[in-house]
Amino acid sequence: MGTPYLNPDKYRFIRALRPFSYSVALITCGLGVTLSFVRDSGDPLRGVLVILAGVLLQAASNLANDHADLALWKNRTGSMAELAVKRIRFNFLIAGMLTLIASLMGIYLVIDVGWQLLVFGASGIIAGYFYTGGPVHYKSRGLGVPAVFLLTGVLMVSGSYYAVSAEWSNQVVLISLPVSLLASALLLANELRDYLDDKANNIRTLTVKIGFNNSKALYALCLLLTYPLSFYLFIIGAIENPLLLLLSLVFVWQPLRLLMCEVGDVQLVHLPPLTGRYFIAFGLGYIFSVM
Repeated sequence: MGTPYLNPDKYRFIRALRPFSYSVALITCGLGVTLSFVRDSGDPLRGVLVILAGVLLQAASNLANDHADLALWKNRTGSMAELAVKRIRFNFLIAGMLTLIASLMGIYLVIDVGWQLLVFGASGIIAGYFYTGGPVHYKSRGLGVPAVFLLTGVLMVSGSYYAVSAEWSNQVVLISLPVSLLASALLLANELRDYLDDKANNIRTLTVKIGFNNSKALYALCLLLTYPLSFYLFIIGAIENPLLLLLSLVFVWQPLRLLMCEVGDVQLVHLPPLTGRYFIAFGLGYIFSVM
């Protein structure tokens, strides 16, 4: 079971909130909201509610992420096990409360926009739970990265646009692809950092399944593909000014440099926050590029 890798400190509330990951909700929801206003179909109140609900659901998903770890601690004794179980259960309770608040916002939006929006909201809540919850638990099936691409990336952008504009757009789906790649890269950054822990505890993430070096290559691909993909979107007229994305190059080299680290290198702890910082830099430039 890899006892040496089990540490209740990872379940501390602030750490479990994973602040660096909020760039995902802010950028994806912000992109969808911005697109709705660019196309003259935005509503200010809906826009605010969509971003708030997105952040709350991101926080809830982060806090609930470790709930499946209860299985690693339930047969253990001692103060460390008691502390870990207490923290996991507390975080899961707060996650439920945040989900409830976001759901109330979602209900208002459904009433205002239409019942079709319920599909987006329900998908987000269910996906957030089944990331580590049974019986699906797609994190341990190596499906976390593609699920984040579709649900946290494509769904968040398209759903936010629909919630504010009450219109569906296939072009918005295309526009969501670069930030969806970065959402996947952020999850890969977590998996690379936690590779030894996950492998020792038989948590079959994508990185554990395909190997550390292959996962590093996939991570780099997710980061670097955003630029040619964005240029293609410019060519077809989906975005306006891809030159604004060049500013994000200042931030991309730092996480890429960490890919030189070997398994277990302590420097990998910086990979998720640096990826989150790059996500913000690219995401802001990308949002301005569609305006």
